[in-house]
Amino acid sequence: MKKILSILCAAALLISSVICLAYAADTNYKPYENSEYFTYGDYDIHYRIVPAKGERKGRIMMLHGFLCSTYAWRNMAPILADAGYECVLADLPNFGYSTRETEDMTVVDREILIEELMESIAPAEEWIIAGHSMGGGVAVNIAEEIPVKALLLYCPAPQSEFPAAAEKIVTSKPMKVLMNAFFEYGTKLSPVVKLVIFAATMDWKFAADYDVSGVSAPVQYDGFGAGMCEMMYNVRSTDLENTEKIACPVLICQASDDIILNSSMKEQMNSAFPEAVTYTVEGGGHQCIENRAEELCGVTLDFLNR
Repeated sequence: MKKILSILCAAALLISSVICLAYAADTNYKPYENSEYFTYGDYDIHYRIVPAKGERKGRIMMLHGFLCSTYAWRNMAPILADAGYECVLADLPNFGYSTRETEDMTVVDREILIEELMESIAPAEEWIIAGHSMGGGVAVNIAEEIPVKALLLYCPAPQSEFPAAAEKIVTSKPMKVLMNAFFEYGTKLSPVVKLVIFAATMDWKFAADYDVSGVSAPVQYDGFGAGMCEMMYNVRSTDLENTEKIACPVLICQASDDIILNSSMKEQMNSAFPEAVTYTVEGGGHQCIENRAEELCGVTLDFLNR
């Protein structure tokens, strides 16, 4: 039995070593017609641009939440673009079709990568930054570092540090193999994915009609699980102690039936921005940017027009 276990462990380590060599994004791969890549250091950041209709009123950098990708903005971005705002949807590192981090690469903060991407598209221009969930925490950090026109936060989740004691376990090669397998095969079960979509949106009809490939394809791409293991110990915490550095108007949209964020997390973010314009999506779930896109775009455009 011990010999068999030794062989299995050795095989797992060999497989993981091979997998870990393949995390750089394939910039020739175009998952969408408007897919583009921005290269910075060891990173290739996948992004998409939805052009503004008519006269451009501004540019919005849109940052997705945990386990999501540019796909999450597919309903909001066209509405905002029709209203005159160019929307840039970016996959944060380790998500969507952007580079998966490894222990061998030179790590760059997500905030710096997005700031450099914005600079490459529109140098010296003040952007509007939109962030959902995890992306909201990243958006806050960016707004503290560079001038922005407005900060749009949808069910924002502040990022905190992960326990240092668990780092060796979480970032171990066997754990990476396990996480890769979990996302590769677990997301092939459409009923399970749709159940997760329901929990995130609190909308049975929306979940039943959901194209699960929009979620499953990115997390089955190029070592997603292993990249997440590394990411947990590379991300910068959301700085809610220095929000006074943010001089622009802030919009915070929360959802009444959000089961992902607890009341403490919501209060933590709301308290950091006492002068923010706030809105509650009644009956909405955490992923309300998808199934309540028209409502949120209406609120957003009213806010931006003011």
